[in-house]
Amino acid sequence: MIYYFVPWSYGGEKNLGKAYNQHMALLPEDDDWGVLMDGDIMFLTFNWGDIIEKAIEDNPDAGIISCYTNRISKRKSQLHTINSPNILVHRLKAKEFDDQFSGTYKEIPGEMVSGFLMIIKKKTWKDAGKFPEWENHILDLDGAISNRVRKLKKSIILMRGMYVFHYYRMAEGAAYKGHLMDAQAFLNRTRRTTRVVRNNASLRNSQIIKARRIKRSLGKPKKSRLSHFGK
Repeated sequence: MIYYFVPWSYGGEKNLGKAYNQHMALLPEDDDWGVLMDGDIMFLTFNWGDIIEKAIEDNPDAGIISCYTNRISKRKSQLHTINSPNILVHRLKAKEFDDQFSGTYKEIPGEMVSGFLMIIKKKTWKDAGKFPEWENHILDLDGAISNRVRKLKKSIILMRGMYVFHYYRMAEGAAYKGHLMDAQAFLNRTRRTTRVVRNNASLRNSQIIKARRIKRSLGKPKKSRLSHFGK
């Protein structure tokens, strides 16, 4: 069986490795496969389930199976850069990949997988020692599991016929890391930012009020009266 998960670290714990392990542990059999997905990806073809099922059938000994996407943090084999905010552009690209490359694969040698979509067998997950459970840590888990899988002499496979949309902070910018921070640290930073914004707003308001008072104290300029002489 194939099970689909979007793991989430509850309670502000920010321990994504623990969340991954909790979900993989739900698989009943060692031969079952888990599809671990980020919450900001989107399948763009109607047959996405068939593509994944065939990929597993064609690569039963794969360590990790993944696919193409538009945005990730580093230049990896999975990256096919398209920065358009128009979802229809991505839909057409996904259809193109499906039409041209469906059922074909390539191995990613010597490269860490980007974890927006990772397909892994339960037995492989167990043999690899599972995901590391680092407190207040979300990044680099994909690299860690890649290394553990490679030590088992298993390959990382790319589905050439699948392209998914990955939002990946498209509006905020890749440098934005607020959602990756420890919950308390994020709250403290938010409070500091709010105070600064409020202080700046208060300063602007006081300057506006002061300017208005000065204007009233000066009074309205008197209109000059011209003498009109008859013709």
